[in-house]
Amino acid sequence: MMKRRLLLALAMGFGFGLLIPTTIAPVSAAEKVIRFGLIPSEDAEKLIKDSGPFIAALEKSLGMKVQPFVAIDYSAVIEALKSDKLEIAFLGPAAYVLAKDKVKAGVEPVARGVMQETGKSSYKGLIIANPATPIKALADLKGKTFAFVDPASTSGNFVPRYVFSKNNIDPEKDFKSVFYSGTHQATLIAVKEGKVEAGSIADEVYDLAIARGQLKKPDVRIVYTSDPIPGSPFVVRTNLPADLQAKLKAGLMGLKDVRFGKLGVVTSMDPATDADYNIVRDLIALQAKLKAAKKN
Repeated sequence: MMKRRLLLALAMGFGFGLLIPTTIAPVSAAEKVIRFGLIPSEDAEKLIKDSGPFIAALEKSLGMKVQPFVAIDYSAVIEALKSDKLEIAFLGPAAYVLAKDKVKAGVEPVARGVMQETGKSSYKGLIIANPATPIKALADLKGKTFAFVDPASTSGNFVPRYVFSKNNIDPEKDFKSVFYSGTHQATLIAVKEGKVEAGSIADEVYDLAIARGQLKKPDVRIVYTSDPIPGSPFVVRTNLPADLQAKLKAGLMGLKDVRFGKLGVVTSMDPATDADYNIVRDLIALQAKLKAAKKN
C-alpha cells in the first residue's frame, strides 16, 4: 500500500526544495543564465531529458543559457519564484493561481503551449481506476483507495474534488483512504499496478504514457473525463528588469514545433493572461468553501 502523504496547503511558510540540481546560483549578466523551474509531472531525470529539445530551442531563441530545475513538489517551485531563485517557470493552472493570489509571488503568465495531438492549449482531467476493480462510475469509488497528485494540482486535486462535490462524494469520509502521490506519473503507475484502486491525473500524462509504450489502454479504466482546463502557463517574474522580461516573453512566444515534456510536441504558443485562470480561481474558492463548511 502506498504510504499516505499528508501535504500541507500552500502557504507562506512553505519550505524550498529542488531535485536537480540541489543548489541554484544567482543570475549572472555575464553568464547570461536563465533559471527555469518545472513542476514534477513525472520523474525528475526523465522530465529534464524530455524537456531538452524545448530548453535548447529556448536558449537559441533567447541567446542565453537556460538552466532547468525540477521542484520536489508544486510548492517548492512557487517558493523559488517568490524567493527570486528562478526567472521563469512552467506551472500548473492552480499552482499559478495559488502562487499569485495566496503566496504573492510576483509572476505573470505569458504563454500556453498548443499541443500537436489536440491543436489546443487546454487539457482535461481524468479519474482512472485499476481495471481489476469493479469501479466503472464515480459512485463506485466509495469505499475504495484513491490517489490525488498534489494539493496544488488542478487536474490532480481541484478538478476531481469539484466533481466529487457535485456528485455528493466526500473523499475523506467516503473513500477507504486518500493519498497524495506527488506526481501525475506516480498516480498513473500506482493505479496501473494496483497499489491504489483509483486516482486523478491529467490527460496529457495518460496520452504521453500511451505514446511512449509505457501504458496500454486496457491497463487502466477511464471513469471520468473533465471539461477542458486552460493549459499550464509559462510564467515570468515581474520584478525582473523590463528589458529582460520583454526578451523572455518574446522568446517563449516565439517557440514552435518543439517537444516539451508531458505536452509532447508544442506546435506554437497561445498568449496567456491572468484572466484565463479565473475558472481555476472558482474551483479553488469552492474547495475553500467546502472545507470551511465541514469545520462548521
